[in-house]
Amino acid sequence: MSAADYINEFLAFMEANNVRPIEPISQRLASGSLIRFRCDGDGKGRQNGWAILYLDERPAGAFGNYKANTGTLKWKSGSDRPILTQAERDALNREWRAAADRRQAERENNDRQAAIAAGDIWQRAAPAGADHPYVTRKMIDPSPLRMANGELLVPMYAQDGFLWNLQRIKGDGEKRFLKGGRVDDLFTFVGDVTPHTTEAVIVEGYATGDSVHQATGLSVIVAFTAKNMIRVARLFHQHRPDIAYTIFGDDDRATALKGPHFKNPGREAATAAANEIGARLVFPIGERAA
Repeated sequence: MSAADYINEFLAFMEANNVRPIEPISQRLASGSLIRFRCDGDGKGRQNGWAILYLDERPAGAFGNYKANTGTLKWKSGSDRPILTQAERDALNREWRAAADRRQAERENNDRQAAIAAGDIWQRAAPAGADHPYVTRKMIDPSPLRMANGELLVPMYAQDGFLWNLQRIKGDGEKRFLKGGRVDDLFTFVGDVTPHTTEAVIVEGYATGDSVHQATGLSVIVAFTAKNMIRVARLFHQHRPDIAYTIFGDDDRATALKGPHFKNPGREAATAAANEIGARLVFPIGERAA
């Protein structure tokens, strides 16, 4: 079998397990890197599907759908399949390196363009109003935030203080980042983290962070997504190991109760982050967090 045959077999297995891409991904799969893509049922701008395929001597891969909470589904070629020849693997390695270079250049360009847009939007935006529906519903202090076109704006910073992206929150609570913009390793504060800070809390969502800060007065670091929580926890633990951290996680129990294939991403991410940096782990009891 050729590399193309293995890719087609992998795609067929994905579809059989109800992870159906609605955009071409064959060429991107051949890169050997984790890819994101739109799936059947995704809304505009959403990329809930993910996959990675290794085309080595015995091709194997993994995939899933974040929206459907499938967890990690795995595939491997049958033992009766012929292995890829050395020439085929060498050709794939060359394709991978070239594709990786192209993706990295495209990613960096997208990051820069989103950062430019974020800075422009942030500078032009008005102070967030206390009457914004999300602010009133979640009882958020709006003073650190701004708004534009009816959307609440939350700044997303890197460790060096540079503004790379914005989280936009509509009145009904729908959240979006600027298209193509960076999210990994970005965060925002509720209450400052200063050289004198001795204790801080890391949370997933801004409303959760505001709740924790109002209740405790502690400095709070908002990671924005479950996936990013462990990255932000690692980043701060490396730069400020003197701080005692608490991970205040989201408990997505309603999602987990949908069926055996559904996970609890909030709890899993928070637990993993706490275990890695040796932090205290806490979960909300009420429903205000989001």
